[in-house]
Amino acid sequence: MGLSLAALGQIIIGFAGSNITMIIIGWTVASLGTGIAVTLPFAMLSDTVEYGEWKNGVRASGFLTAVGISFCIKLGAGLGSFIPSLILGAAGYVANAEQTSQSLAAIKFCFTWLPAIFFAVGAIIMFKYIKYEKNESKIRQELEARLNTNA
Repeated sequence: MGLSLAALGQIIIGFAGSNITMIIIGWTVASLGTGIAVTLPFAMLSDTVEYGEWKNGVRASGFLTAVGISFCIKLGAGLGSFIPSLILGAAGYVANAEQTSQSLAAIKFCFTWLPAIFFAVGAIIMFKYIKYEKNESKIRQELEARLNTNA
């Protein structure tokens, strides 16, 4: 829901043109959605640990924290800077110079449409997570049964 809301906010900004009120509304909607979405990795980590233990018998919380949270956040931050720089470079952006219409269009794309695309793709991916949530109580019961059997 957060990723979808963030995408919607970015789309509002993209269509707002020079309407300041619509830009503020879009920015607010996008920020609320982003605020919800950035909590996902931390909330999902325990589910991932439980799923891995249920599926493979290995409770890899340290590894999943290191890779799933630390590494992936750093990778995402790097790609979040790298991809727009490629787009701006391809559009002829030159720092500290008057920009061409092509580079201005690339700036607008990188600020509005690129985040909307990434938020929408993330939302689509997260719909797969619902599959896990439907099985969450079953997984927890089976893990507790295994723990009681081994105790």
